[in-house]
Amino acid sequence: MKTFIKWSGNKSAHLRHLLPHVPENITGRYIEPFIGSGALFLHLSPDKWIINDLNKDLINIWNTVKDNPDFIINEFKKFSPGFKRKTNENKVKQCREITSTIENLPYDKHRAMVYLLMKYCVFAGILIKKNKLCFQSLDINITSKNLYCHFKEAYYTKLLKASEFLNESSGKIYNKDYTKILSKAKENDFVFLDPPYIEKHDYKFNYNIGEVLDDTFLDSLYQQVTLLDSKKVKWLMTQADTKQIKSKFKKYKITKYLAFRGGSNTYVNELLIRNY
Repeated sequence: MKTFIKWSGNKSAHLRHLLPHVPENITGRYIEPFIGSGALFLHLSPDKWIINDLNKDLINIWNTVKDNPDFIINEFKKFSPGFKRKTNENKVKQCREITSTIENLPYDKHRAMVYLLMKYCVFAGILIKKNKLCFQSLDINITSKNLYCHFKEAYYTKLLKASEFLNESSGKIYNKDYTKILSKAKENDFVFLDPPYIEKHDYKFNYNIGEVLDDTFLDSLYQQVTLLDSKKVKWLMTQADTKQIKSKFKKYKITKYLAFRGGSNTYVNELLIRNY
């Protein structure tokens, strides 16, 4: 099963590196406190799970896909014909108008649908959080190639399959600080950590207001995984390949792999860190 949302840090293209390091025969729950696009989660489709993210819009989307996928599909189908006929200039204008209204909407199925729709319409799915949500340009596939993957039956089928899985398996969706989710972990559970990378960057967006990725956050991550160790919980974490990270987690098993970053159009090394 594949992810249904564009999200920075999406690990869909990294699965071939991740999967060989996932423990076999997980008898407990799959726990992912920074769910993002949920690429590994959906691929594994565990019977028992806990997923979480601090971003309210993201979790609103996950809950809406679980409870109301037909609403998203029907609204996308209504939006599609008129949008496709517009000039690129008018597409940009319409998307700017829609995006500017999101922050004033309640966190319900309509906001989830609009946010998800704009994630697919704008370049790289990046909605920039300043005083209000905005974006730099439309997705190249829309303006140059006339491709609309999110308006096709294959995408709608993906939403329905994800919804079916979320409802038929045994799991819970949270919108809390990641430490509160990790406190639920116990022996035989497996935790996959894909936190924001702690590295120098020039991102022009921040998904969580007030989020600071510094030594304090790094220390918190380290403290949390050592608590998991004490409970005999297996965990796997992705992180940036920096001296600071390798030094902090040097007592664990560290594997390096090459990853493509679309934003900078470059290949960089990233790390897999695990306690087993």
